[in-house]
Amino acid sequence: MTTSRRSIRALATVALSAGLAGTVLAGCGEDDTDPTVPADADVRPPGDLEDPYDGPYTEEFRDDLEGYNGLEVSVTGEVGRIVSPVAFTLVGEGDVEPILVVMDREPGDLRPGQAVAVAAEPWEEFEVTEVEESLGADLPDDAYAEWEGEPYLDASIVAPR
Repeated sequence: MTTSRRSIRALATVALSAGLAGTVLAGCGEDDTDPTVPADADVRPPGDLEDPYDGPYTEEFRDDLEGYNGLEVSVTGEVGRIVSPVAFTLVGEGDVEPILVVMDREPGDLRPGQAVAVAAEPWEEFEVTEVEESLGADLPDDAYAEWEGEPYLDASIVAPR
């Protein structure tokens, strides 16, 4: 009976290995994703609490920004323009105004038009002196002048999509 149990275990191990190999190899082909199905915007670690908002940057989201003040949200959109090494504008769907995204470190190799997912805390009014204090860095005032008093996103994660 011991021999047959070993044989069954060996067969089960071989079957499991073959199944895993097939799954891994299935991911090596062309991209089979459907562009009409929205990608998951949540880029935060799985242990974090649920977002009060998880979706595309839209006019509706911007209109409700006050309700999200200080809460972490996940938003998707495209990089509009690079403002400085630690900031860029996020462009959304439709006619929504771009929003400034600021990080405490360089977000990596971003380029205009690149699709990104952002985990951030929205704030109603950008004030360069307050942001400089929270970052512990001196920001170029001229680059941020147009954003003074405007809503912005204080990002913890920016990930290409």
